[in-house]
Amino acid sequence: MIRRFRVALGLLTMGFAVVVARLAYIQIWCHTNLTTRAAQQAQRWVREAPRRATIVDRHGAPLAESVASASCYADPTLLAHPHTAAARLGAALGVDPARLARVFKDARGSFVWVRRQLTPEQATAVERENLRGVGLVWEYRRLYPNGDLAAPLLGRVGEDGRGLSGLEHAFDAELLDRRPARRALRDGRGRRLALDATDGDDDDRGGLRLGIDRTLQYIAERELDLGLRRSRARGGAVVIQDIRTGDILALAGRPRFSFSDANLDLSDLQVRATQWVFEPGSTFKLITAAAALEQGRVRTDELFNCEGGRWRVAGVEINDHEPERVISFAHVMEVSSNIGFAKLGLRLGKEKLYDTTRAFGFGTRTGCELPGESAGLLRPPARWSGTSLPILSFGQEIGVTALQLAGAYTAVANGGLLLEPRLCLEAEWPNGGRQRWPSPGVVRRVIRPETARVLTRLLEGVVIRGTGQEAAVPGWTVAGKTGTAQKIDPVTRAYSPDKNVASFCGFVPARQPRLTIVVVLDEPAGVTWGGVNAGPVFRSIAAQALIRLAVPADQPARLVGTPEKGRGHT
Repeated sequence: MIRRFRVALGLLTMGFAVVVARLAYIQIWCHTNLTTRAAQQAQRWVREAPRRATIVDRHGAPLAESVASASCYADPTLLAHPHTAAARLGAALGVDPARLARVFKDARGSFVWVRRQLTPEQATAVERENLRGVGLVWEYRRLYPNGDLAAPLLGRVGEDGRGLSGLEHAFDAELLDRRPARRALRDGRGRRLALDATDGDDDDRGGLRLGIDRTLQYIAERELDLGLRRSRARGGAVVIQDIRTGDILALAGRPRFSFSDANLDLSDLQVRATQWVFEPGSTFKLITAAAALEQGRVRTDELFNCEGGRWRVAGVEINDHEPERVISFAHVMEVSSNIGFAKLGLRLGKEKLYDTTRAFGFGTRTGCELPGESAGLLRPPARWSGTSLPILSFGQEIGVTALQLAGAYTAVANGGLLLEPRLCLEAEWPNGGRQRWPSPGVVRRVIRPETARVLTRLLEGVVIRGTGQEAAVPGWTVAGKTGTAQKIDPVTRAYSPDKNVASFCGFVPARQPRLTIVVVLDEPAGVTWGGVNAGPVFRSIAAQALIRLAVPADQPARLVGTPEKGRGHT
């Protein structure tokens, strides 16, 4: 009995010794090799789609931010039944199962995307299916707390996290938070486990602060939409600029695009205020008047013969909507006489008008941060025809942007200084570094303060007695100018008889200017005049913006009157 016990004990001891020796061999001599093999089988280094820094308005309200989002992938080599997996995933994600099956069949590697940036409900549905060879990985997607507000301005971000348009593209490299690759684990069935979105240094570091006021942007877009519905116009643009600093407080454009719309072309991403080029029409008369007053070539009480509304010069006939005979230059501005301004342009000469136009920033980019900004169209005098001078004097044969017009009217409002439009205020980039944009950024002096004061009085007259009465804001003085410009027919290459651009440009309050507002409508139907279509949009935006900014009223409130006969259509 004792002998058998000793034999059994010896055998157990020898077995235990073999196990211990084997464990020692595995854990000590084979440790490095086995650890490497385990890591290769169970871990994979992955680089997530980059996180982008937040974009906020001037008050810190978020306009665009990044949130963690699961994306679904598959390893076709691990799919036991690809068609079944495709059917189940298609039902869970709303993807065509036949297309998924083709993707799995045609895959040449061990990784394919099934669908990226899932909703929480979709991610839960994928997890519930528990399919071998299918998993989730965390990425980041852009979230827009205000819906499509300022969509073209902010711009589009692709599925790979790169900016495609707008400010997202302009500051693509700076907004990206370039974090190093991280490990993801596979489970026993070969599925990659989702990364913990809170793991590591995921603090929302840095961001870009704009000069945009979210509330004013909303007002501008809402009133532009209402104006487009009333006028049945194709599209339009609105710019609101702070006269004191050059800050762009709102930049609205239509047609709109939605962040959720996957089928967009480049034209849908256009920032209308900086990329749409149009003939300004009578809103450009401000520049001709500024050049003439600055050069001492006209007085406000000087009389002009407006030829009864029809005048032939250099082989072309120039017409006014309302026939006038001999009237003062102030009245020429109020009724927006093309003939009066054509005569004034001829008096100035090509070089003087061209130099003043360039000084006001036309024919050059404003320098704002948005990509694709147009310089407009301004030919040098050597390329002008015999009719160019009189016609350009009232806003034809020149192409401008809404932002350029805003800069010109702001220069008059602030006493003669052309300012850089300030779209961005400051930034703290997530990868280090800070940036501040100076304010105000003065480009140059374009006219003397005395000239600016005279122009302001003329523009006030336009709103009080002339074509801009629909733009009057009860309680505040308004200085502004209407514009109605025929568009070039792309087929005939001549001015279209029924397609126009209607606009109103002005600043409020006229006597202590705070805001410049530009409203441009593309191809309004019916009554197409700028005063009738764009003027009311200006009035609505201005009234709400002045209240929003607590700007004191500077005159007794009065009802907006009906334009005088012959004074409301240009």
